[in-house]
Amino acid sequence: METFVELFGDQGVSPLPVGLRSGDIVRGFRIVGTDSMTGKLGADIETQLKNAHVNMKRSIESVGGTTANIAHVSMYFQDFGRDREAMNPPWVQAFPDENDRPTYKFLTADLPGEELIFMDYFAVLNHPRQVLNVPGVAHTNPIPLGVKMGPYLFSSRVLPYDPSTGAPAEGVEAQAEFLFGNVEALLEAGGMAWSNVDQGRAFVADFANLPVVTDRWEQIFPNTETRPVLHSLKYGGGALQVMLEFIASKGN
Repeated sequence: METFVELFGDQGVSPLPVGLRSGDIVRGFRIVGTDSMTGKLGADIETQLKNAHVNMKRSIESVGGTTANIAHVSMYFQDFGRDREAMNPPWVQAFPDENDRPTYKFLTADLPGEELIFMDYFAVLNHPRQVLNVPGVAHTNPIPLGVKMGPYLFSSRVLPYDPSTGAPAEGVEAQAEFLFGNVEALLEAGGMAWSNVDQGRAFVADFANLPVVTDRWEQIFPNTETRPVLHSLKYGGGALQVMLEFIASKGN
């Protein structure tokens, strides 16, 4: 039976747990932009992001890991439209090797008080990080399309790009077709298949278009008893109408 171990920062500053370890899997959460010595929030987004990266590093080190064990990070901004330019400099400083970075996603969220950034992460101890990409399908941000660590694969938001052009397909139906093809290619790059998917999260610009994702998901997983959960979120707009994030694993 797997045991669970809580992660803490400096309990002299805050008694709140900041993560959970079960076997080799670490789930870090409640990573905010407080100074690790004083517990006070940074005065601006740049300081809070810097502090949050320090706090994330401290939390994974508290269970014997390092930032090399981090596979996927989620960043929640109080106002991403205002603060997006501050996101990547501390990220690149924390993960300077462009060929060995975790993946991330970013969202706007209703954060309490003066918190400008909230981070959580998945990490896998005792396994190297293997960066995965799909030719012709790449983010402009400094992240890979996916990361495999041991038996686990964590994707970023997979893009609805036509790999032959490196650009979004025209129309939501065509985007969905390329999206699922790109997910399959990413799974294959990690030595996995649809049967290894544990969960998915659909990002749609318009909930009216959600069925183009859910219908395809149900075709791939026709058995309702074994079908992995698919969460959904209204997100973005513009050229990108549908995206998909997933976690997969082998040997479970």
